[in-house]
Amino acid sequence: MTDLCELYRSAEIAGSTEAVSHAGWHTGARIGTSTADGRMLAYHDSGVEAECVFREGERTLFNIMSTGYGRDTGERGFAVWSRRPGVLGAIDTGVTRLEVADADGDIVQAAIVGHTFAVDVDLGPVPRTIDEVFAPWEPPELTVRVYGEGDALRYEGPLLTT
Repeated sequence: MTDLCELYRSAEIAGSTEAVSHAGWHTGARIGTSTADGRMLAYHDSGVEAECVFREGERTLFNIMSTGYGRDTGERGFAVWSRRPGVLGAIDTGVTRLEVADADGDIVQAAIVGHTFAVDVDLGPVPRTIDEVFAPWEPPELTVRVYGEGDALRYEGPLLTT
């Protein structure tokens, strides 16, 4: 994982937006692309999936799911793996576009890489303490629209549910 992230960061610094692969690992979608911080999804040919947390000046952290995050993408066309800041997850085969609209109607397009997506939307402050992590949290009203082949609307509804 460390080698994959180092290769990805080197390519990113060089200006490449191409997906990077190493030893069966593949880079997925990323948020925070204009900063040294941010998060990126990665997946392995064996089914292992991971979230890479980039922190400027520090080592990359990894959340690795040895059996994968689980992808119940059939009903809505997507599944959320991680949130705050932004939202990252998986998309179903055939999904060509995913966008998120806030209560004012402003739309943010998700980045799609492989079977993953990332959308940089404001979900409120990131919890920093253990008390904040376990405090009740109400997600903002965000509507996701998932499109399939021929740009046909496949699903429209809440991005996050409590």
